[in-house]
Amino acid sequence: MHAVAENLRQTGCEVHLAQGTREGLQQAMEQIPDVVVLSRALVEAEMLDLCRSLLRNLGDETAPAILIAPTGPDLTGLDDASHDSRLAESLALDLLAQCVKTLTFRARHATDGQSVLECHGIRLDPRLALVEMDGQRLDLTPTEFRLLQALLARPGHVLSRDQLEDAARLPHKERETDPNSAESVSRTRRIDVHVKSIRSKLDQKGILIETVRGVGYRFREAAWDLNSLN
Repeated sequence: MHAVAENLRQTGCEVHLAQGTREGLQQAMEQIPDVVVLSRALVEAEMLDLCRSLLRNLGDETAPAILIAPTGPDLTGLDDASHDSRLAESLALDLLAQCVKTLTFRARHATDGQSVLECHGIRLDPRLALVEMDGQRLDLTPTEFRLLQALLARPGHVLSRDQLEDAARLPHKERETDPNSAESVSRTRRIDVHVKSIRSKLDQKGILIETVRGVGYRFREAAWDLNSLN
């Protein structure tokens, strides 16, 4: 599974590895992934139990898609030592990555732009392009609207600046490997400026957008008590 994970990371996916179904279920409950890739080393009963648990705990709308990782020779029927087998395994991994990207896109766009989001008295209606706070309309720019939508869609979950940049549909060059490069610093500041503006428009509720140092931002979950700061 390490080869599968590395291949997915190279395509831009955020990957979390788990040892066994129990740890996998716990991570899925915490991360709410778009796709779960199962190892073929699991027996069928374990796979079925995990699928049932995911559906039972996450529900129909948020349960992730399930894929089974390719294992080279088992998938191709070729000699493991042959060049053809290695090529087939590489192609299988690439195909898996394409499937994951497609399913991730579908999962995010199945609700993005559709569902009304509401938390802590802040209500966002994508169909009407409307944001209200305690019944009062807020004037957000299109970029601010998309950023707030991304944060409200997953309260309590940290979104990196790269994820927020994608959500806001901001133009960007290929990701820089050096976080201290001029391009990376520019992108970081661009997201920070938009978030600062959103916080200002939310007034006292701007504190609901929490900075996670070195990572990004998250919107505080509904159970968090806003009055605890008063």
